[in-house]
Amino acid sequence: MNRLTKSSVVAFILVLFSCEDNNANEEPLPEFGSISGTITFIGTWPSDPDSISEVLITLDTNYPPMGPPAGFKYVTRADLENNIYSYSFGELSFRDYDAVTVTYWPEGYVSAGTNYSLIGSHIETINVTQDEADITIDIEATFN
Repeated sequence: MNRLTKSSVVAFILVLFSCEDNNANEEPLPEFGSISGTITFIGTWPSDPDSISEVLITLDTNYPPMGPPAGFKYVTRADLENNIYSYSFGELSFRDYDAVTVTYWPEGYVSAGTNYSLIGSHIETINVTQDEADITIDIEATFN
């Protein structure tokens, strides 16, 4: 019995110490990243009520864009507060993104279309990592 008791105590101690979590006080690393910010629209927003024009915000993995964007948002005048739109692209993979662009499509968005104006952008590498998971980028977009 003495041997069985000693073996049980040793097994209990091994289990107790092997389950210790040294990193319990550290914040867990994020699983995804995000890019967010505000877009300040300058100039006169196209006001024709019958217009099919659209403003499109895209997050691109390549610039100039080749293929679909990593994220996109359509913006209407009703989405603005004091000519400012708050955007957020969430649950992003950790990687480099090349651009956030704001384009105006006077005749509506068309896939692979060329009838648009670039009215605002942040065109430089945005590195989303676990250490820098949430990035803020503010952009000014100017209507001509």
